[in-house]
Amino acid sequence: MGIVDDESMKVFQIELIESLIDNQLFDEALPFLERMMKKYTDPHFIYLRGKVYYLTGKFKQTIEELTSVIAMDSDFWRAYELLGETYRSTNKTELAETYYFKATSLNPQAIQSWLGRGKVAILRGEPQIAVLCFETYLRNKKKDSDVWRLLASSYKKLDNHTSAIDAYNEAIEIDPTNQLLYEELGDLYQQIGREDLAQQKYLQGLQVEEITRPIKKELYHKLARLYLSKGENQKAFNLCNELLVLMKNDPEATFLSGKALIRLGQRYEGITRLKRAIEKDPQSEYKEFLKDVDRELFSPR
Repeated sequence: MGIVDDESMKVFQIELIESLIDNQLFDEALPFLERMMKKYTDPHFIYLRGKVYYLTGKFKQTIEELTSVIAMDSDFWRAYELLGETYRSTNKTELAETYYFKATSLNPQAIQSWLGRGKVAILRGEPQIAVLCFETYLRNKKKDSDVWRLLASSYKKLDNHTSAIDAYNEAIEIDPTNQLLYEELGDLYQQIGREDLAQQKYLQGLQVEEITRPIKKELYHKLARLYLSKGENQKAFNLCNELLVLMKNDPEATFLSGKALIRLGQRYEGITRLKRAIEKDPQSEYKEFLKDVDRELFSPR
């Protein structure tokens, strides 16, 4: 009876320490762990101390703790997983992959290791492996919009545009106020020549802004450029002016609105804006366009 009670108490102590760590109460967790490690010879407590070190950026101590865990219990898959995370955090991708692989070999449901393996594959330029790893992760954790985005990006690198679009749409369904998702999906549609759908996604991203209130200037820029490419110069001007109300000194909006004004026949006002944009950001595109306008103005007719 006493053995059962002691084991139950140990499990309770582990859960309590895990709760402290989850709530980032590391100063409380460490002394608690020290006491438990004097009382119990259980690698789980050493693992938890390693986890605290990992979460506080003490990677050398993390590796020492987790290596000792594996020496005590070579099947402790969580230690391999956290070692993978530690080595990936220190850009040692080969070691990270080794430990992630060991974790998934011991436990195919080690989803953080599948995610880590996917991220390592991206760093190595192996999108096909990344796809397999992210899909495995998402079978267990379907509501992670960040990983759907990583999956979409991996499909995009494989030129599998249909699957990339599907993955972006899954991410948007989970996180419908994430402007970056609309922007990247719009970029993909533009890449495959579907400017109508790109425009739709950029507009949806701007509508999200009304809910979340961040200013994602890139959406304004890309949509304005689309309008200009279609000859919808007044729409481009109005959109850039809307951004300039929110971000007065944005050079890209200043340049694009100037370009729109020139096409609308308001040359003086347009050139004034072009020069203002060049003062803020002397990009070669801005300078070349102003030179073209000047050449057109002064060329013999």
